[in-house]
Amino acid sequence: MNLRIGYDGTPLLGPRSGVGYYTSRLLAAMLSLNPEWEVLLYSNRPLAPLEAELAQSVPMISRLPSKRLVWMQCLLPFLIRRTRPQLCHFPNAMAPLWQPQPFVLTIHDASLFLFRDYHPRARLLSIRLTLPLLARRAAAIICVSHHAREELSRILHLDPTKVHVVHEAAPAEFMPVTDPQCLETLRRKYRLPEQFLLHVGTLEPRKNLKRLVRAFHQIRRRGCDIKLVLVGTRGWHLDGFDAEIERLCLEDAVLFTGYVPTEDLPGLFSLATLFVFPSLYEGFGLPPIEAMACGAPVLTSDRGSLPEICGDAAHLVDPEDEQALADGIFDLLSDPEARAELSRRGLARARAFSWKRAARETGAVYRHVLTS
Repeated sequence: MNLRIGYDGTPLLGPRSGVGYYTSRLLAAMLSLNPEWEVLLYSNRPLAPLEAELAQSVPMISRLPSKRLVWMQCLLPFLIRRTRPQLCHFPNAMAPLWQPQPFVLTIHDASLFLFRDYHPRARLLSIRLTLPLLARRAAAIICVSHHAREELSRILHLDPTKVHVVHEAAPAEFMPVTDPQCLETLRRKYRLPEQFLLHVGTLEPRKNLKRLVRAFHQIRRRGCDIKLVLVGTRGWHLDGFDAEIERLCLEDAVLFTGYVPTEDLPGLFSLATLFVFPSLYEGFGLPPIEAMACGAPVLTSDRGSLPEICGDAAHLVDPEDEQALADGIFDLLSDPEARAELSRRGLARARAFSWKRAARETGAVYRHVLTS
């Protein structure tokens, strides 16, 4: 089936976070499997040069630059009407309220309704007001885990027949890096110590970083001479985080890399002694699967979708119990065989997810919308 699809390209703007990677990787896989499709990438601002895998998509940039919310609600409907796609896909829980074409909406999690303190006020106001209406009007909804599907169906009173689960995955190129020269180059580039705990993700409240540094402080007091490396851009509402690090005298033990290009992440995962991800809530939890794909042993939270996604391939802890978090990290650091077993299980678990499968399942959703 030849398709002309309109796609919200705004998640591809700027340094990418989870939704940006979801958008680019899903699109790349769909275009690889369906080269006959025409994908129109809508954006309120010019898109930076895109990956070669997205070259066949057609950027459709608004001639009147405006803020994203104004553009999406006031200008995008006219652009969609003019370009006439058969359907549209909005990958970040936002769409025009007056959408002229049938559309698919990806909603990654229910945190806007369950954990209001995890989001800026402006985002709460804009999305909490519009999402229930958009969810009812969408021809189909994609969730990235069964846990997210169950919560969203309950909260938004959704018809379960139109809510589909399509899991994310680590990129195909994420695998253990074994080249000593490559690893040493990365170690020098980011000034990484020989042994370190690694966390990857936007630095924001729901990542539970204050509890992580307090647990880290505990294990150092028990004699573990190891450092904590935090990879990712600073998000909103980090008040008091730096002060907490100073209070615990961890300024020299906690290292911030800032944003790291995707191509460097497999090496960082491969170098890490242990990947730690005690998030309070995730709709999917991509970093643990990416770490597993690169052979890193993983300790993560027993909340949200993470048990579903990680299975028995990660050490799960209560993220609100600092003692349990510290004990879990300490026990794994003290037991190389347990870390090796987690690494083995993680590699197998990561192979259970793929972007090709996600693309096939998403394409099936499109066809269902257009033929029902």
